[in-house]
Amino acid sequence: MIRSEQSVAAPAAVAHAVLTDVAAWRLWSPHIRSVDSAGEVIQDASWSGLVKPWFGPATLMEVTWCEPGRGIRWTSHAAGHRLDYADLITPHGDQRCTVTMTAEVTGPAGPLVQGVVGPLSAYGQRRRLTRLAALAEFLHRRAIVYAA
Repeated sequence: MIRSEQSVAAPAAVAHAVLTDVAAWRLWSPHIRSVDSAGEVIQDASWSGLVKPWFGPATLMEVTWCEPGRGIRWTSHAAGHRLDYADLITPHGDQRCTVTMTAEVTGPAGPLVQGVVGPLSAYGQRRRLTRLAALAEFLHRRAIVYAA
């Protein structure tokens, strides 16, 4: 499993709002070119959208779990493999939280694929986490009311 975590100096609710605001994804996840979805905010496990990266084919992202202030779990499929992701939030009091991102590839060559793409994927996770944390902290410091 590919796993990264980041401490965030903002409440879990703010981090969750940034995480689930589809329009904000391009701010903290720069590999995303666009997202075609019916909902602008992920509110529950019924959300799905076609995520188009700047490189590679678009994939369908399907949310399997969403809990306010706690994060989301989602899946996608590519080249005969299933990709399971979790973007989880652990609150630490009223003013801090930790965001943990995981990714796992399963399928015919899942461990091999994950081993090959793991270092680049882990780098991308850390980069996204840093940006997500910076955005949540900025909004929190400025006392900007942000509810996706």
